[in-house]
Amino acid sequence: MSRRRRRQSLRFRLVAAAVALVAFCLFGEGYARFLAPVAPVWQARDPGDVIMIGHPTRLWGMGAGRRRNGGAFANINDLGLRGEKPRLPRPRGRERVMITGDSSFFGHGVADAATPAVLLADRLRAVGIDADTVNAAVPGYSTEQTRLLLDDVGWSLEPTLLVVCNVWSDYNFDHFKDADLLATQQAFGGSLLGKSAFLQLVAGGVDRLRGGEGAHLVTWTQHSRWPDVGVRRVPPRRYAENLDAIVRDARARRVGVVIVQPTNRDMARGDLSGAEVRSPYFGAQDAVAAWHGIPVVHTFDAFAAAAAAQGPDALFLDDLHPSEAGNAVLADAILAELVRVRWPAERLLGREDSFDAKRVTDTAPDSRGASPGAMSPQVNLFPGGAAGLATASAAGPSASGSPADAATPTWTLRGTVQAPPAPVEVTARTLTDERLASVVLRGQTEFVFEIPAGHPHVRVEAMSADGRVTAESGPGEPELALVIGKWGQAPP
Repeated sequence: MSRRRRRQSLRFRLVAAAVALVAFCLFGEGYARFLAPVAPVWQARDPGDVIMIGHPTRLWGMGAGRRRNGGAFANINDLGLRGEKPRLPRPRGRERVMITGDSSFFGHGVADAATPAVLLADRLRAVGIDADTVNAAVPGYSTEQTRLLLDDVGWSLEPTLLVVCNVWSDYNFDHFKDADLLATQQAFGGSLLGKSAFLQLVAGGVDRLRGGEGAHLVTWTQHSRWPDVGVRRVPPRRYAENLDAIVRDARARRVGVVIVQPTNRDMARGDLSGAEVRSPYFGAQDAVAAWHGIPVVHTFDAFAAAAAAQGPDALFLDDLHPSEAGNAVLADAILAELVRVRWPAERLLGREDSFDAKRVTDTAPDSRGASPGAMSPQVNLFPGGAAGLATASAAGPSASGSPADAATPTWTLRGTVQAPPAPVEVTARTLTDERLASVVLRGQTEFVFEIPAGHPHVRVEAMSADGRVTAESGPGEPELALVIGKWGQAPP
């Protein structure tokens, strides 16, 4: 074969290969668009009154303005933080205390003046410390999101002390790990991956094949379903790494750190069940603090004493969120620890070298055998996700994780819920707080439970981001009509 013919044959093969590659990519893109993979993006609309909206780097955040906050209202500034915008530059000689955490420290269900940040500022000034406070707690935020918030806006507000309250959202079981969702948002948002459905599917497949530790991409398509089991949003070792990174980032800016170990209502009343779930995280707090030589505010004794005097229900709006009285107990505990360690004379700076997080182990399973439900903000991150969860919950397993026994005698409990447009979780419990049945409503108002006949009286709770209401019912009683917004009360 002549050299000219060989060149023509090679050129033909190259062109044919290029055409085949283009055809394959076009077919792959068409098929991938049929599957419709998407990155995690906040799906709920912003009606201008509820707290949560989408965020381009932290999955969700808070919208500026006067926003509904359970049974109260919260004023969110244009930085996406609660309260007045901090004065910059910080006044000379003034301390600035920044509180991070989730809704329990943001002040869910209470007015601005009753939040831990405001109450702590009042107490600091009362003991002669010239300080203001910044409420950098955001509902649902884990340490993963708080680290991003600090980089986005927190450090620029010139804090001199961080009060790190993050733990409840970190150790919570949910549908996905935070690091995976954040990595997916970063990888797909605003890049070529975000424009090509085919590349999204390929990237997700390659990532799964790669395996190993670290964050992994979440591939969600129109055929996806929520995982049947929940995983730790932030596993204990990663939680310790995040705490360590926050302390070292703070030190680099000459900012001190205090870590808060919180208390929930069950703990305050002396019920320490579930300690195996909390202990890896509380242990990580103590270990990281010991390494860096910074204090931990152990709030249990303060809440237990207050609960003995006032009753635990006076300190909490629900199982987790403190009332104004509970926030006062928290602020008092933080102040007492700061006085004990002689802050601000002692600056409470951590070490430069990092904590070895391999020392942290989990004493509880990394997953549990039940879906986390609709109270998680993650249900808003994928199109149709909350509706799919509602369908799965309505037809899914009983509270024990296995299908209800059709041979068991039951009575029918019917009811309706009136609530703002947000997921509502309705739960039926015995009067001794045993969970019998639950369903997630979104765009629906009616619910029906088949209650075992052995439980003739039940308590029904409807809860959403806008509030919580409870009522009791039994066989033969009228259909329940629940209205979200009247905290702790059932409508007549």
